[in-house]
Amino acid sequence: MADASRIRTAGGAVVSADVMDCTLRDGSYAVGFQFAEGDIHAVLTGLDAAGIRLVELGHGLGLGAAGALGKPMLVPEERCFELAAGLRRAAWGMFCIPGIATLSHLRRAAAAGMRFVRVGVDITDVTPAERFVETAKGLGLLTFANLMKTNVLDADGVGDAAQQCEKYGADAVYLVDSAGAYLPDEVRDLVAAVGQRLDVPLGFHGHDNLGLANANALAAAAAGARYIDTTLDGIGRGAGNAVTECFAAIVRDDAAGGYDYRALAQLSETVVRPLARLHDDRVYQVMGAVTRTHSSFFPLISGCARAAGVDAFELMAEVADVDRIAPTEGLVREIAGRLAARLAAR
Repeated sequence: MADASRIRTAGGAVVSADVMDCTLRDGSYAVGFQFAEGDIHAVLTGLDAAGIRLVELGHGLGLGAAGALGKPMLVPEERCFELAAGLRRAAWGMFCIPGIATLSHLRRAAAAGMRFVRVGVDITDVTPAERFVETAKGLGLLTFANLMKTNVLDADGVGDAAQQCEKYGADAVYLVDSAGAYLPDEVRDLVAAVGQRLDVPLGFHGHDNLGLANANALAAAAAGARYIDTTLDGIGRGAGNAVTECFAAIVRDDAAGGYDYRALAQLSETVVRPLARLHDDRVYQVMGAVTRTHSSFFPLISGCARAAGVDAFELMAEVADVDRIAPTEGLVREIAGRLAARLAAR
């Protein structure tokens, strides 16, 4: 694997970051998991040629998700394995959520040539990661633990969860801003605080709800995060992600080479930007960031708001004050009822 790109901060310090491109995984949400084979091939070969050394692909919800959740991809998982096998220099990997994926899925992907895996668990309960991390390490895979919904805990809670994943044997731990809610100073402080508690590297995966994904990615790298997630044209779930071509330009090292940001921009312009994407409601994305509510709860909140005749965003804010981690339908309905009663009393 190539050396990480170097970043020179405003203070003159030089830090390093490895870009992991997630266009073909996180970006699959934006196209309803319907990337065509030609687009997959073009993105894989383009990223490889432009110097990206970690490429993630597959279903947005990871290994086995197409069958387990009834949300099939246009190109089946096994065919994705075959296409990725054509990479010359880059390593390819996939996401893996215990409970959606099985250990058999993990073993099949490793046998097909997968070189890294990202085990995704909610940060409030990382115990499902243990068996998957152990199995992945036994298969010789570079193994990441991805702490989904990192933003729901404070730095101490994040550090505890990260340390637990390190004990399981993870080679690196990812902090995930699932709601796109962090500001750059918060990312810097969080990465620095958690990094002091670990002997393994950190990664950062940010979303762009507030238009800060690239700034947050840079703050993470400057604070010591080794791995940074990006996607071409920022394509991704909800508001999308940090932008590969832009981040590559930010971290360019003209003297030593590194990522070919011009080629990445061309790849983004010609292959990814023309893709038809699902509608993204900006009001929901911004409110989700403000209330630190994950987009997976938007349908529940909006449905309960309609049923009760109340404002969805007032409801989102009140639900978040009570439980932004895993609000139940009963809780949301109860709060919606209270909001409706207050409206009627007015």
